[in-house]
Amino acid sequence: MSTAAESTALHAEIVEMLYANNRRSLMAAIVVMAALLLTQRHFIDHTILVIWTVIFLCAYGSRAYFSFLYYKDQQRALHSRRWLHWFRFTTGFCGLAWGLAGILLFPEAAPANQAFLIFALVGVSGAGIVIYSVDSLTTNLFTGGILLFMIPRFIAHGSSVSIALAVLFIVYVLYVTVAGHALAKSLRENISLRIASNLDNKKVHQLAYYDFLTNLPNRRLLSDRLQQAFARCARSQSYGAVLSLDLNNFKGLNDSKGHQAGDELLQQVATRLQQCLRKKDTIARMGGDEFIAVLDELGSDKTEAIKSAQVAAEKMMAVFSQAFQLQQSKYRTTPSIGICLFLGDDYSEAEVLRRADIAMYQAKKSDNLNSVEMYDEVLHPAVKTRATLETDLAFALQGNQLLLYFQVQVDETHQPIGAEVLLRWQHPTLGMIPPDQFIPISEETGEIVPIGQWVLQQACQQLRRWANAPLTRTLKLSVNVSAVQFNQPDFVQMVTDTVLQSGCDPRLLRLELTESLIVRNVEEIIGKIQALKALGMTFSLDDFGTGQSSLSVLKRLPLDELKIDKSFIKDILHNTYDTFIVETIINMAKNLGQTVIAEGVEMQPQKALLQTMGCHRFQGYLFSKPLPLEAFETSLQSELAVLVSSNDNLLNNGTTRAAGN
Repeated sequence: MSTAAESTALHAEIVEMLYANNRRSLMAAIVVMAALLLTQRHFIDHTILVIWTVIFLCAYGSRAYFSFLYYKDQQRALHSRRWLHWFRFTTGFCGLAWGLAGILLFPEAAPANQAFLIFALVGVSGAGIVIYSVDSLTTNLFTGGILLFMIPRFIAHGSSVSIALAVLFIVYVLYVTVAGHALAKSLRENISLRIASNLDNKKVHQLAYYDFLTNLPNRRLLSDRLQQAFARCARSQSYGAVLSLDLNNFKGLNDSKGHQAGDELLQQVATRLQQCLRKKDTIARMGGDEFIAVLDELGSDKTEAIKSAQVAAEKMMAVFSQAFQLQQSKYRTTPSIGICLFLGDDYSEAEVLRRADIAMYQAKKSDNLNSVEMYDEVLHPAVKTRATLETDLAFALQGNQLLLYFQVQVDETHQPIGAEVLLRWQHPTLGMIPPDQFIPISEETGEIVPIGQWVLQQACQQLRRWANAPLTRTLKLSVNVSAVQFNQPDFVQMVTDTVLQSGCDPRLLRLELTESLIVRNVEEIIGKIQALKALGMTFSLDDFGTGQSSLSVLKRLPLDELKIDKSFIKDILHNTYDTFIVETIINMAKNLGQTVIAEGVEMQPQKALLQTMGCHRFQGYLFSKPLPLEAFETSLQSELAVLVSSNDNLLNNGTTRAAGN
């Protein structure tokens, strides 16, 4: 075991396994005891039978009693070493009871009954070795107690047949013991691997979903909690609120007293904020000195909901009334808080957060530094802009306003191996609209379904055209699939018809799914993936690491590729937590038999580090930004020319060195 935590977990699980078998072993022991008493009663004095029965019941009664105490202990995992000592003691006592059976129940004048006694003890010993194999000392105490008393008695007073059986018994016990040790070793190794995997999974989860400085939920977990709040409020038709809190003059603290003081302040602020909110509320750190609180089920009356949100904001504000103790000096600061109310799931996550942020900045602009502001859409025309986008998006496809851009994907030698198809919207009056603005809108309105089908059609037709050119005929195209689109009942049929009608090679088409899609309806998702994989296309899990997928679900999905989210790549050179997560994802992909590609690679050192970790496919600005089709194809030709020239130089240099030699 590599860590104390893993060793403790292994020890606790072994003890749990030993105690878990108690009930079955007790029932089997009682059956064997009854059989022995029944067969030996005519040859053994009844007083001796009673004495042995009392010893037997004391031994197994003590085991039953300690098992009862073990399961009453709510902290038994922490006390596993103590419980193991008691288990070994009672098991040794039980072994002695069976060993005494070899002395007290031995019928000198009945060879057949001697043989029966041996067979009974052989069965008990073999079962004990198997049951207790996970702990060698327990096994030895049990079998040792039997052999210690039984064997001398049989050898000294038994018939020739019983002596031979006793010798065979010894051989059998030795053989089963060796086999049991091998089984125990394998079992312990498997348990160790599972525990290590679980601990690593928990560690990755902690790093991925909690802020390492404050231990508060981070942006990723906040997203999940906010979606849950939307769902609860939608079911109860009640209001919820998002509160955005930002510290005033935090930069001044960092500049004057250093980042360590700033970190101390953030940790103390986090602790105070957690204590002032309800247990079911969420307080998260968004980054820097910004905190987000999510309150749900504030009531169905808007006025009362606003009052409740303001009361919560005042409680948050009150925690700053006391000075903070930083580096042996007191420090005072004030926050600005913005509140955005939501009813059910009327607005998207991004929209609610944006509104709370707008309200918070409005609070910062006020004369009172520690002010609280409610979001007022009358003051913010951005809401109207969103409504305009929502209306215009319905006509964007018909108006030929949607464009496809291509971002190259390369191997470790910078050789292009494919591209990701990226959607752009050229609005007639607002110009180029970023995807993170119109894609969420399209998913909310359902426009993503026809838009997604159009993107797939264009990608398949492009693959068919590329098939005639040596430069592009092996390139794969990755197409993003929205959860809304994938969940359509006719999704598989639509994709199948689109691919077949285009005449493209389906092996060159890769569909990229998001983690948010795979957390529910797993069987249905697997069925759809397998149906499309039968045509030859492959599947990638996009933005891996930012969602909620677990290993138990992930290993069941017939995926071909994991795509590491760019948020982990951004700080991989400086953030050890991101480095650890990326390395874990790469190793996990290898174990699952999947390839891995990193997106958002912008610097050569990032690529070099990823390569040393075992990632050999890349995408990002280091290689090319997303380009329109014509520019992308021109870029491919230029890249090919560079590679050919590089290869020629290597060949010429090799020839020159060979001639010199």
